[in-house]
Amino acid sequence: MMVWATLLLAFAAFTAIAASMDRHTDQLGTDTLGARQSMGWRLSGYALLAVSLLPCLVRSSPSLALATWLGALTFSAGALGLLLTYAPQWAKRTALTTGTLGLLLLMLSNI
Repeated sequence: MMVWATLLLAFAAFTAIAASMDRHTDQLGTDTLGARQSMGWRLSGYALLAVSLLPCLVRSSPSLALATWLGALTFSAGALGLLLTYAPQWAKRTALTTGTLGLLLLMLSNI
């Protein structure tokens, strides 16, 4: 259950970071953002990445937690890359859903 929370939060984090990048603004519908709003998306993405490490750290030793977290980051970044390539219109809705589910799983696991 904790790995799912990590995967879902990492996916939402990478989507938030991608929303602040010039390359992906037209795909994610954030092309009208100003510099300040773009920085907000980027910082929220980094914060979600930090939060996605918590479930791994709670359940295992730091070395195993870091390895698990890096694997989850790799998988979620690959999934977002495929989604942006083949179905970019679904990326924003998927990120909202995964972020919400990830936070819900995190709260239900009593961290």
